[in-house]
Amino acid sequence: MIKRQNLKVVENTETKVSCAGDEKSGKHPLVYLTIKDGSAECYYCGKMFVTKETHERYLSKIRKKFKKTSKNV
Repeated sequence: MIKRQNLKVVENTETKVSCAGDEKSGKHPLVYLTIKDGSAECYYCGKMFVTKETHERYLSKIRKKFKKTSKNV
């Protein structure tokens, strides 16, 4: 489940990302992260990097749940 305000969506072809923090999470040393199974999380600030494909799958699930609950109302 992707419930993060500190989220960055990256291209599907990305396998490595870098993070040095930002204004929301604060600055920290530059680290390089490997994207596995469509996502990676910075161990300093908790920023989540997800591929577009992973993000779209998540959004599709949420939309389906929303449609089911709104039909019952």
